[in-house]
Amino acid sequence: METDFKPAIALDAMGGDFAPEEIIKGALLAVEENDVEIFLFGKEKIISNLLNSDDAFSRKSLSGRIKIIDAPEEINMDDSPSDVLKHKKNSPVFMGTDFASKTPGCAFISAGNTGAVMACSLINMKKIEGLLRPAIATVIPLGDKKFVLLDSGANSEIKPAYLKQFAIMGMIYSREMLKISKPRIGLLNVGSEEKKGTLSVIEGYKMIKDSGINFIGNVEGRDIFNGVADVVVTDGFTGNILLKAIEGMANFFFTEIKKVFKSNFLTKISAIMVKKDLKSMKKRFDYEEYGGALLLGINGISIISHGSSKAKAIKNAIRVAADSLRADIINKIKNEI
Repeated sequence: METDFKPAIALDAMGGDFAPEEIIKGALLAVEENDVEIFLFGKEKIISNLLNSDDAFSRKSLSGRIKIIDAPEEINMDDSPSDVLKHKKNSPVFMGTDFASKTPGCAFISAGNTGAVMACSLINMKKIEGLLRPAIATVIPLGDKKFVLLDSGANSEIKPAYLKQFAIMGMIYSREMLKISKPRIGLLNVGSEEKKGTLSVIEGYKMIKDSGINFIGNVEGRDIFNGVADVVVTDGFTGNILLKAIEGMANFFFTEIKKVFKSNFLTKISAIMVKKDLKSMKKRFDYEEYGGALLLGINGISIISHGSSKAKAIKNAIRVAADSLRADIINKIKNEI
């Protein structure tokens, strides 16, 4: 794919805790910083009123670069994927994934119902030929280090061959998107020994080891925070629990730091002195810097953003989507699977 083309982004304007206001803000921020074309899917009247208002949403010089496509049906967070596929084909997620699948150089992004996004992406974009199961790839920031976690939610149950393909896709993502020339691949387990874990994990270990990629073996939960691996492979059930635990611990950690610095006069003075450094540290642990998680293994770019995403996260999700299109990551996965 040519590096000078203009990526198109189909964006679910109605999905997420802060939609549509923060989604629209994110779209406007994105077109300020990136040469992209954005299609907002959702209730046309609501989106149009926000884009054309005189408040903080309005950047009239930019709004012409954003198009609205009416998708009037709402998806609730408790809607099942099957209900969405059967009864909500005029929803932003179904229409947006369908649009992205039929539009060259187009990606889809949503901060809404994850199950609906996965189901609609699979139906409309299809799986890559030879790919057994797609996986959600999430970048975990660890200060100056980072790693890709997959699967972080798509597959609760796995087979050994799934783990091998997750490892390959994670390697490609790390290499192409994070610019790590030879990513180290680790298999999340309860111990470092080759015979540890369930039968599927033990057999998966053998398959990954024989695949020819840079496999470093099993990694334990405590090790991944030391930067031992660039890609951590696991099943979606374990991966999602790990992801939520990391998010919760990060929030707890920064809340406790705030309490310490507010505890007395001297600590408040200290806080003023290190305020800049604390902000810098928090940014290096901020998931919003990466915008969302790619659903790898489908024949298109589909990004699942955090449900609590605000404008900054949406802006960065659009950047990641555009970078993924420019890197031609789908064809690179096709060639190596």
